[in-house]
Amino acid sequence: MPNVYRTQDSGGADTPDYVIFDGRFYRTVHHPDGWSDLADYEIRSDGKIYALSHGGDADAQEPVYEFREVMLYRTKAHPDGLGKGPDYYISD
Repeated sequence: MPNVYRTQDSGGADTPDYVIFDGRFYRTVHHPDGWSDLADYEIRSDGKIYALSHGGDADAQEPVYEFREVMLYRTKAHPDGLGKGPDYYISD
């Protein structure tokens, strides 16, 4: 399963914040908000990443992250707005 790490510009970490399983992002124990068995995000068929409610349904009509290469970039629909660079990178 791929792991998702914070970039240096986003605080950097040697341990993953998320693990991707079945197209969904699940928090690890290393996430700043702690572990959760409910997915925060989902990768859809358009290749973009959408926020999920705690019931597992998509909250956002607009993607909150875009995937470019191995990096995740915030979109204008993200609660914190557009980022200046990538927030996360994905690694096996």
